[in-house]
Amino acid sequence: MIRKAIVGCTGNLGRAILKNGLRRNDIVISHAIARKGNPFVGQTASALAGGESNLPVIDAIEAATDCDLFIDCTNAESFRKDSYSKYEKMGKALVIATTAFSPEDMEKISQLAAKIPVFMAGNFSVALHDFIETLKWYAKKISLDTDIQIVEHHHNQKKDAPSGTALMIKSALLDANQKISSEKVNICSIRGGTIFGEHEVIFANCRDEVVTFRHQAASREPFADGAIEVSLWTAKQANGLYHMDDFRSCLPSG
Repeated sequence: MIRKAIVGCTGNLGRAILKNGLRRNDIVISHAIARKGNPFVGQTASALAGGESNLPVIDAIEAATDCDLFIDCTNAESFRKDSYSKYEKMGKALVIATTAFSPEDMEKISQLAAKIPVFMAGNFSVALHDFIETLKWYAKKISLDTDIQIVEHHHNQKKDAPSGTALMIKSALLDANQKISSEKVNICSIRGGTIFGEHEVIFANCRDEVVTFRHQAASREPFADGAIEVSLWTAKQANGLYHMDDFRSCLPSG
């Protein structure tokens, strides 16, 4: 079975992946890794995910020598300053489950993907990507006087605004219909409480018509399960940079 190391296991998504991964019998969570100084280091995974796991929480990526793949749930700054060189040295497949990377970061990640399989996604929900495919279909049909508003809601601890998913939606719309002006697509970011994730896209034309599409996640389960499924797929790929469209194209239709 594929052995996975979760980096950033104490964050919201990292915990959810750890919890769901420990319950499955088709994978092994071999390492739970937190940043140095994190109070969970030295405790077991049970302190984070419940259950009766004896897996220790450690603070060194380099200790995961026998894993097959890393899932990074940290943040862009930690990845850039601390983790990138370690992943390069370890030579294992990598799933990046964080956002807010700069163009310079993306260039380095592309260089890393020449040496190992790297999967990146702003959102790991398969249904969310089906939602985006629907938006792309509709964007091809709108009149050019249509204003597009992307409204995204997340919990009050989310650091990046707009979200990686909102930016992904905007990019998809502009790619789907290159006659749409970027200035016509605006993003509104709302942060509050414990909202897991909600994205609404409003199309309003000048003929008194409004069409709205909405995707809402009621928990982190779709993201955690999606990240696990993606990691199973990524571990079998050749070196290269992969995205959700690559994964979805391999899923059985229907």
